[in-house]
Amino acid sequence: MKKINILGIPFDNIGKDEAPLIALSSVEKKAQTLLVTPNAEIVQCCTEDEIVKTAVCSADIILPDGEGVIIASKKLGTPLKEKVAGVEFGIECARLAAEKGYSLFLLGGKSGVAQKAGEELKKRFPSLNIAGAHDGYFDKNGEKNEKVISEINSSEADILYVCLGAPAQEKWAYANKNKLKPKLICCLGGSLDIYAGNAKRAPGIFIKLKLEWFWRLLREPYRLPRMMRLPKFFRTVKKYKKSQKRGIKNES
Repeated sequence: MKKINILGIPFDNIGKDEAPLIALSSVEKKAQTLLVTPNAEIVQCCTEDEIVKTAVCSADIILPDGEGVIIASKKLGTPLKEKVAGVEFGIECARLAAEKGYSLFLLGGKSGVAQKAGEELKKRFPSLNIAGAHDGYFDKNGEKNEKVISEINSSEADILYVCLGAPAQEKWAYANKNKLKPKLICCLGGSLDIYAGNAKRAPGIFIKLKLEWFWRLLREPYRLPRMMRLPKFFRTVKKYKKSQKRGIKNES
């Protein structure tokens, strides 16, 4: 797969239809694959925090979940094919898993959310094997963490959805992937709340106009401080582009 560098993050230039098929091939090959779906906010976080950057860049597949990343790729002259929303990826991956007989473990959310998400996915794809579910509220560094890992491994799940919120989920997956048995580990943010019906995606018109972020802000004003990373991200992109141009001039 071709990689496209956006502010130091090597994104995979694949479309939303290809991504689930490529990701699930890891289960068939029995080769562990870590998949992350950073948006512009997380990319900006990576430029400021080396620990987060290391965790994100360690992933085998990196998908652009956000129009900000797509816009940045065009501004930098290395356009990515399209946005691959984590929530949509997770749905298609679950559909394919049901077809292929692969099992799925859901990790994240408040008490009961992962279980509810599993029930709703099962209704949607009756043949889907939900191997287990666990909330995301546990000590990520202590004995409880080892118990959660043991629960995941004992379930013999082929696929693990890690939905602990970014960048916590990326750091957790990076720190624990060598202990985990599932062959496909996907960091999918707040997807479980949407699958469970506790949260809704933006209406189609907002998604079409690339204003999904604005709809979320209207519904969840507490996101404003996080959204302020977006203008900062585009300033970083502008600065990076200028540095590239200077580099080209110096070489010529």
